[in-house]
Amino acid sequence: MDRKPAGRFWKNGVMLMAGAALLSKLIGVFQKIPLQNIAGDRVFGIYNAVYPFYQLAAVLATAGLPTAVSLLIAERLRRGEDIGRVRGILQAAMLLLGCTGIIVFGLTWAAADELSLLIGDRETARAIRAVSTALLFVPFVAALRGYVQGYGRMSLSAMSQLVEQLIRVGVMVFVLWLSWTAGWGEADIAAGVMSGSAVGGLAALLFLALYAWRDGNKKRIPREGGTLWRDMKRLAVVAMPAALGAIVVPAVGVVDAFTVPRLLHESGMSEAEAMSVFGVYSRAQPLVQLVVMMAGAAAAAIVPGLALARMRGAYGQLSQQLAVTMRAAWGIGAAACLGLVLLAEPLNVMLYADSKGTVIFMLVSVTALAGSVNAVAAPVLQSLGAVRAPALLLLTAALFKVGFNAALVPAYGAEGAAAAGIAALGATALLSTAAVRHAAAQAGAQIGWRMFAAGSAGSAPMSAARAARTRDGVRSAAALMLALAVMAAALVLIERVLGAALGSLLPPRAAAAALALTCVAVGACAFGAAALRGGAVSAREWRALPGGGEWAARLRRWRLIPPAR
Repeated sequence: MDRKPAGRFWKNGVMLMAGAALLSKLIGVFQKIPLQNIAGDRVFGIYNAVYPFYQLAAVLATAGLPTAVSLLIAERLRRGEDIGRVRGILQAAMLLLGCTGIIVFGLTWAAADELSLLIGDRETARAIRAVSTALLFVPFVAALRGYVQGYGRMSLSAMSQLVEQLIRVGVMVFVLWLSWTAGWGEADIAAGVMSGSAVGGLAALLFLALYAWRDGNKKRIPREGGTLWRDMKRLAVVAMPAALGAIVVPAVGVVDAFTVPRLLHESGMSEAEAMSVFGVYSRAQPLVQLVVMMAGAAAAAIVPGLALARMRGAYGQLSQQLAVTMRAAWGIGAAACLGLVLLAEPLNVMLYADSKGTVIFMLVSVTALAGSVNAVAAPVLQSLGAVRAPALLLLTAALFKVGFNAALVPAYGAEGAAAAGIAALGATALLSTAAVRHAAAQAGAQIGWRMFAAGSAGSAPMSAARAARTRDGVRSAAALMLALAVMAAALVLIERVLGAALGSLLPPRAAAAALALTCVAVGACAFGAAALRGGAVSAREWRALPGGGEWAARLRRWRLIPPAR
């Protein structure tokens, strides 16, 4: 068993994919900020109303297929099948995805006017049609990404993601420049910006197709009766669980797009004013999405260890890892939420040049806590074998959001929509936590409610060990609470002292940027140091984590965690 190639594959392949995905998502998150700065709140509102719908349509057309294609190709390569049979998977995927993409594109294009009425702004129809054209390319990109991943060419898949995002941002910049010189209207600007998704998808398709053509073998793909249909059916079956989980991720954004502007309009605002208010409501979303994305990425790195412990029957180790994972989700999510709330005004001014909607910014920022928990709970539940639970929980969140929006937006406007998000996602986070506890028990592990103090299932005689783990959990929870208090004190102190000094030296936006960035750095360091030094992760839990012993020794040398007892 040669472990070196596997190690190299992990470092050069999976880590490259993760890094590219992270960079791609960062570009996607932060491209919204210059859009608002240059085009204004209404264009920003139209973008945030239409793009979640495109995400939902793209998920319907492509979700899970790249992974399914790569898995089936890797399986056939391991069996030593000829290149024609392997490439038959790509042919089946292209046909399956091409049909679904064309169908969803046709439905979206034809229903654009009706969808714009549901959103509450008839001028969004052009943006909907512009972004729907991406569905002609994105499905084929998904099939080709799965193909190159199946051959282990992770760098090509990663590069295609970066090419797609960079081209999309380039189109946005070009459209903004062109609109500035040509005097376009707000709806035209939004439609032009949304067309960047189609151009980026086309660029990624050409990039991957060039590789597939150059690398393709000229052998003919066998035309056995029923083979293509069997491949398509198997791809659909393998991809279905991932599709069910992914389809609900943009669902909450679609709920807001289809309810908030329309409810604001029905409460007395004009369509343009309602969309501008929706743009202000969306200001904190890029930062919340960044927090949730980081939490999900961290959880994805932990999931293989959880799945391995479950398969080996190492229930004590599984309990410890689950305890640390879920406690970290709540603790780090709370820290991000607290930081965004305390720094709402300087962050708002730094990113958007004014303090409009700071209260809404603060309320939306609170959802970072529940969003982090939900982002971590979903892959954890899948690693425990509860594949359908994440989809059901997130669909529940979408239904909660519909109900709370209908109840709160007419009376309280955008503040009501933000409060509805807190209630819907908060309830879902609690349900997700309960679901993780139940799935852990079903898998043979057990975690308690005191900030997930771990204990092994089926270990009743080992009450002393279980009591020790409970004490560790309570001590860790107390350390997290203390770390939050230390972080809050540091932020308040720095904001008052540094804010007064910078206000007299720099222009408002520059002062806000210097203050916000300084506070973010100091707050993160204060929280991390206080949590580690206070024992947020116990010695037992460090040992249970993959590579945790090495990390604990290093942190102990740096005096960031208490000495070993």
